[in-house]
Amino acid sequence: MDIVTHALIGATSAAGLLAWQPELACGVVLGNVAPDLDAFSRLGGKQAFIRFHQTYTHSVAAVAFVSLAAAGLWNASQAEGSLLLLGIAIGMVMHVGLDLTNSYGVRWAWPFQRSRMALDWIFFIDLPMLLWTLIGLSLVAWSWGNGTWLAWISGGYVAGMLLMIPVRGMIAARARRLAVSMSEPSGDRPPPRISVIPTTWLPWQFLVCRDWGEACVTSTLDLWRGEERDVQRIPLLDDAMPGTVGELPPWQAMRDLSTFYHAVEQQTENGHTTFVCRDLRIRNYATRFGTWTCQVDAAGQIVRSEWEV
Repeated sequence: MDIVTHALIGATSAAGLLAWQPELACGVVLGNVAPDLDAFSRLGGKQAFIRFHQTYTHSVAAVAFVSLAAAGLWNASQAEGSLLLLGIAIGMVMHVGLDLTNSYGVRWAWPFQRSRMALDWIFFIDLPMLLWTLIGLSLVAWSWGNGTWLAWISGGYVAGMLLMIPVRGMIAARARRLAVSMSEPSGDRPPPRISVIPTTWLPWQFLVCRDWGEACVTSTLDLWRGEERDVQRIPLLDDAMPGTVGELPPWQAMRDLSTFYHAVEQQTENGHTTFVCRDLRIRNYATRFGTWTCQVDAAGQIVRSEWEV
């Protein structure tokens, strides 16, 4: 999720605690945004941002550290500080849990496991979740000053979220099963690698990408109607790129992030060849996040490199 959505979710969830446990409530709000402080890694460059964002601060190790600090303050009879840190730990669990449902994944099991995990249940900007949160915030504003009502509203909001997320997971699992059933190869051709990403606006529509090796086939799956549209075949040009290109940080960083990252455009002019690489899974808003334009000369040496991160 984007940091604004995390902040709104934290504020709506914590509003009911404010009158009874203000330190805990403030901690929940802070914890819902704290993991995304790793976005400051962008100061170290684009490669650092790709490497660090949604990794260490989104892990069980980070949550455990804050929880142990809360326990330490409690043992030292520092109840206010302990409740604040406990709230931060709770908020961090909420943050990481929501990011797990997205598509680029988080390194939640670090240091025990270094790979990212992504459930592909909900896109990082999601209309149903945003509407539910705005309704909750509106009710919070309407009931401000009435602690009992705020507690009921926050409790109902959190209960709705806890119901919505697994339901979205079941919808996504059904969409994936349908997409796989539509991908049965003919003859001896092996089945493709497949990605099914939720869209922003409608929870029953998904972006499908099938990687056949020599080409990717993209489409939009309408689960409600059980059909696909906007089918497009995109030739893959990875093998046409010089070896020097595959050794560069943008290519390696994005391939680590998505195995559906490919060279999809090639143009030669005046002895220079330009390749355009992008992640074929993520197509909401026609986003160009991660798109890399690389120009090489006849000897395979890099002439120009533009990386949109």
